[in-house]
This record gives sequence, structure tokens and C-alpha cells, in this order.
Amino acid sequence: MKSHRTPAGPWALVALLFAIASPAQAATFSINPLRVELDARHRTDIITLKNVAESPLRVQVRAMLWTVADDGQWQLTPSKELIVTPELVEIPPGRETQLRVGVLLDPGATEGTYRLLLDELPNLDSGAGPLSEIRVLTQISMPVFLEPAQRTRVPSLAAATVEHGILGVAVGDSGTERLDPQRVRISLLDGGGHMLEQRDMTANYVLPGRTWYLNMKLPADACRRAATVSVTWPDLANTSLSHAITTDTKACDGAGSP
Repeated sequence: MKSHRTPAGPWALVALLFAIASPAQAATFSINPLRVELDARHRTDIITLKNVAESPLRVQVRAMLWTVADDGQWQLTPSKELIVTPELVEIPPGRETQLRVGVLLDPGATEGTYRLLLDELPNLDSGAGPLSEIRVLTQISMPVFLEPAQRTRVPSLAAATVEHGILGVAVGDSGTERLDPQRVRISLLDGGGHMLEQRDMTANYVLPGRTWYLNMKLPADACRRAATVSVTWPDLANTSLSHAITTDTKACDGAGSP
């Protein structure tokens, strides 16, 4: 069975601390793995939660279908296709518990995309606490993927526009499997193919058939001369794509200084 553990390390420490006047109580717990990848032969997985705080931890877990709207905004709706048990856990200090997550569907032509929302709940016996403390509860959004029958990752550029000095690049995925978050290189060229500006930026998840929008503020001179943008994915065998930039007469209004 292939490993589905994150390469970033065996544990991820999650801590949220917000204080006014004096330190607040902090919710601190670790999760392993950071995301779940399921397939036809691996329909279930185990998630381990560990409470590393000095007080009990209560967590509610919700299964959500993860889609993306045309404007790039994530949409989460309750899902009956993704199953997680138990849905409510209480973990004593220094202890850990396990959640089992699985899918009811067979793999399809494109990847199934879901998220688990792990909501920290107030302790039943915690009381109100001092007035100088504010208790901030943590929510973790954890991706779950059901791999497609045939796996392909095909980045694309759907559009490139400049409005008010901001370059907007629509990064799409024409394959059957998502593009993972990664550093991409944005190169801005003039009409003669000369480099005007180059920056490394982080692209978020791009789901199959959907679009993620990268925005980059341009210096005034580069904005006026911009003709083409190129995006390179170093993690995808240096895949590089170019797209002509669409502008209008007021596209560079508000552009910054060089």
C-alpha cells in the first residue's frame, strides 16, 4: 500500500493564540496526515489527532464537498459521499485519538475533491475565564482527494488581463487531477519578447476543470509596455505557458512607480 503521509513531516502543530492584556488560552493540537488521498484500492484512511495542550480538547468533524465557483471562490457544501467517524471527539491532555475517513463512490473520470472541517468546541467545564482573556476556537480545513481512474495534471492559462495596474492571470487545470499548491514563476514580456518583470508567486490548489487567479501589481513602466505573460511550473517538469495580455486605455491607471 502506498504511503499517503505528507512529505513535510510526520506531525503538523496547529496553534492559535490571540491575547489582549495577558496571554489567552491556546488551542494546540497536531494532525497526521495533513491531507488524505484515496483511490480504488485505498478507500479509507486514518487521521490521528493529538492534544498537546494542558486542557481537554473537544473537536467536531464535518465532511464537505469542495468545489470552485467561476470567480475562483471555494465552495463547501455538506457531503454524504465522504464518511468520517467519529464526528465528535474529546481528547484528554497529552493523549491522541483516531478518525476514520472513507468514500462511498468509485473513482470517476475526474478527481473527487472534499474537505474535512475540524471545529474546536468549548470545553464543557472550562468556565468563562478571566475577563482579560479571549478564547479563540480553531477551525482546520483538511483536503481529501479521491484519485481519478486516469491521472493527468495539465496546467493552462485561460486569460491574462491588466486592470488598474494589476495583472490578473487565470491559471486552470485541464487534466483529471488537481494541481497542488506550489511556487510558480511569472514572467512579464513586452511586444518584442524582452523581459519587463519576473516574480515567484505561490499558486493555491487548482481543481480539475476549474481556475485559480493570480494577481500581481505592476510598476507603471512595465504596465504600459506589457504584452505577454508567461507562467512556469518548476514542479511539473518546468512546464511553461504564455498568454497575450488584454488591456484597455485605462488599464494602467493606478499602477505603481518603477
